[in-house]
Amino acid sequence: MSASAAAQPSAVNAIPLEDDVVPAPNGYDATSAKYTVARPTDIYISPFIWGGKVKGVHFDAGQPVDILARPKGYDWFLVGKNGTGIGYVPMANVAPAKP
Repeated sequence: MSASAAAQPSAVNAIPLEDDVVPAPNGYDATSAKYTVARPTDIYISPFIWGGKVKGVHFDAGQPVDILARPKGYDWFLVGKNGTGIGYVPMANVAPAKP
């Protein structure tokens, strides 16, 4: 295993989060695919408890979204802005971007 492959799990689990965003309890899996919003969606502060929505942030259908990671064991993605996690969106609400 290369040094970069070995370092990646800890790097993905060191993603900074906005103040109200709840870290995933089991850490994150890396993802490198590009995604767009398949249907309008709000952004949520947690992938595993009903903690509410991130206020003032909403994605429209067709909008590109910056996926930072996938919380282990949950069908959600951590989305970000400038490398910082700003919340979570359900996987069902995004689709792989078309080239």
